[in-house]
Amino acid sequence: MRARSLLIAMGAVLLAAALVPIWAMAPSAPAARAVKPPETAALEAAPVAAPAAAPASAARPAPDLAISKSNSPAMFSQGQNDATFTVRVTNVGDRPTSGTVVVADEIPAHLDFVSSTADGWSCSGSATRSCTRSDALAPGASYPPITIKVSVANGLGVGEDPAAHITDTATVSGGGDVDPSNDSATHQVKLDACPYGWSPEAPITFSPPFRPGLYGGVPSGVTNPQQSNGCTLLDRIWAGEPFASHGQFLSLVAGATDGFVKAGLLTSAERQAIESAAGRSDVGKKDDHQVDNSCSNRVAFTFDDGTSSYRPQLLKVFREKQVPATFFDNGVRVEANPGIARFQVHEGYVELNHTYTHVHMDELNADANREEILHNEQVLNAAGAPLTFLGSRPPFGGSDPAVQQLLDSMGYVYFLNRIDGEDWLPDKSAEAIADDIFAQARPGVIMGMHDGAIDATNGPQTVKAVGELIDRYRANGYCFGVVDHTGQVVADRNVSSGDPIPNAVNPVPYHLPLAFGTPDQIPGAWTRVPSPLSVSATHSPATFTRGDVGDKLTLTVSNVSDKPGDGSSVTVNEAIPSGLTATAASGPGWTCTGTTTTSCTRTDALAPHSSYPPITVTVDVAGDAPATTTNAPALVAHGESWTDEASDPITVKPRP
Repeated sequence: MRARSLLIAMGAVLLAAALVPIWAMAPSAPAARAVKPPETAALEAAPVAAPAAAPASAARPAPDLAISKSNSPAMFSQGQNDATFTVRVTNVGDRPTSGTVVVADEIPAHLDFVSSTADGWSCSGSATRSCTRSDALAPGASYPPITIKVSVANGLGVGEDPAAHITDTATVSGGGDVDPSNDSATHQVKLDACPYGWSPEAPITFSPPFRPGLYGGVPSGVTNPQQSNGCTLLDRIWAGEPFASHGQFLSLVAGATDGFVKAGLLTSAERQAIESAAGRSDVGKKDDHQVDNSCSNRVAFTFDDGTSSYRPQLLKVFREKQVPATFFDNGVRVEANPGIARFQVHEGYVELNHTYTHVHMDELNADANREEILHNEQVLNAAGAPLTFLGSRPPFGGSDPAVQQLLDSMGYVYFLNRIDGEDWLPDKSAEAIADDIFAQARPGVIMGMHDGAIDATNGPQTVKAVGELIDRYRANGYCFGVVDHTGQVVADRNVSSGDPIPNAVNPVPYHLPLAFGTPDQIPGAWTRVPSPLSVSATHSPATFTRGDVGDKLTLTVSNVSDKPGDGSSVTVNEAIPSGLTATAASGPGWTCTGTTTTSCTRTDALAPHSSYPPITVTVDVAGDAPATTTNAPALVAHGESWTDEASDPITVKPRP
C-alpha cells in the first residue's frame, strides 16, 4: 500500500510540473523595439533611446508602457523659439493597454512652452504639459508622438562650457502598466556655446578677395570642423575680428587650427591648407574694410515675392552695410528680369523657393503644388540662379499638414516661423515697420519682409526700414546671417564683387486685383500674372426691360492654354448688377450659392482650348433699374494666383 501511494504521489508531482503555463517559464517579457521619432519640419531629431524592456521577474502577461524622448535640433541655442521635444510611448508588454494613459512633461527652467502637436492625445498645461488618451495600445505598438515646441531663454551663461545642458523628464502612467521601472525618461539637451554661428558644413574660405557664390573667397578645400560644445573653427577665427593687421589674422588662424589639430578635429594637411588660404586672402590688410559681423545674437533678413522693381535698391543697402540676406523668389517674376536673381546668387546671397506664381498652397492639390515648386526650380536654374538648397516658404503662410508632408517628400526644408512688421501695407511708414520688427528681436530670429509684394504696392518704406533696422540691431549687439537647410540662422558675410547692380528692365508681374493699393500706385512698368483660365459674360435678351422676370446672365470659363487645368478649385464670383435680383444660379458641374453675390465652384480639370458648361444666373429687373448696368464676373483659380474678370454692359429700357 505504501509503495502504491508513493507512486501515485510522484505521478501527481510530475503531472503538475507538466501543466505549468509556458508564459510563467519565460525568462523575460518581449524585448522593446527602438522607435525612430518623426522628422521635424526642418531638422533631424537627436537620437532616441530605446524604451527599456520589462524585467525578467514579470509574473504574468500584462501591458508595460515605456517612454522615450528626443530633441531637435541636436543642440539648443539661447533665444531659440522653435526647439522641440518629441515624446513617444510604446507598449513593450504582451497585452494591450486598458484605461486612461497619462503623459506628463515638466517644462525645465530656462524653457517656455510655445505649442504642441499630439494626434489623438488631449493635452493641457504649460509649466507641466499633461496629455491623456484612453484607446488601447497593442503590444509592440507606439502611440502617435507628442511634439512639444519650446523657446529657450537668453543669458544662460553657457560660455565655453562643453557640459552645459538642460535636463527634461517625462513620465507615463496608467493603461494597466505593471512595471514602473521604464515609466520615466530623463533627457539632457546640450546648449550650443556658439549659437547661430558658422555651419559645420560650410567650406572654409576667406574673403576678401571676392569669389562668386555663397561662402565666396579663397578656398581651402576643408570643411568647417565643430567641437563638442557647438563651436566651429570659423567661429573661433572670426571671433577675433576686427583684425589690426593681416599678420594678426594669420596668427589667430594658426592658433585656432593648432587647437583643432590637437583635439583630433583637423589633420596636419588640413591645417596647412587652411593657413595657406588665409595667407592668400586680403583679410586684415589696409584695403580690407569689412564690418565686424561676429556675435552670438545673430538674426537673418529674408524677403518674399521677388524679384520686384525695388530689389535693386534693397541690394544696394545690403552692399553698403555689408549684410547677407536670403531671398524666397517667384519664378513668374524672375522670368521677367532674370538678371537680378542671377546677380543675387553670384554675390553669395541665399536663393530659395517661393513657388512659381505665389499660390495659396493649402488650396491646391498635391500635383498642382508639386508643379509649382518644380516649375520654380526650373525657372531659377534657367536664370542662372539655382537654389542654394531645397528650401521653401509657402506664400501667405499657406501651409497645412498635407503641404508640409508634400514638401518633406520632395526633400524640402520649409520655413514657417518668422517675425514681420506687416510691411506689405503701402501706407505703413518705414519707422513703423522698423519699430514693429525690432520689438520682436531676439537671437536666431528670422525676419520675413517684402521689398515689393506681388499683390500690393509697398516697397519704398520697406527698403528704408531695412537700413534703419540694420543700424538698430548693430547698436544693440546683433549681427547678421542667413538661413540654411537645418532651418536655423547661421553665420555668413557679405563681401561685394563691386559689379553694377542690375535694374528691372522688363515689366514686373503683379497679382490683380491687388490686395493692398491700386494699380496706379505700382511703380514703373508692370504686367499682370498670366492666367490660363479666362471668364466671359453675356446676357439675354439683348436689352433688359424694367420689370422683367427671368432674364439671364451667362458666365463661361475657358482654358486658353495648351495645358489642362490643375484640378484644383475654380470659382466664379458675380456681384449681381445694380437694379437686378438673382433668383437662381446653376450650371452643369457647378455648385452655386448666394444671392447678392453668387459664387460658383468646381474642381475638375479643364482640357486645353475648351470651356466648362456655362453658368446661368436668372435675374429679375427692378422697376427703377438704372438705364445701364454691368455684368462683371470675376474668376479665381489655382490657389488664387489665376484671376480674370469680364465686363458685359447691359442696357435697360423702360417698360412700354
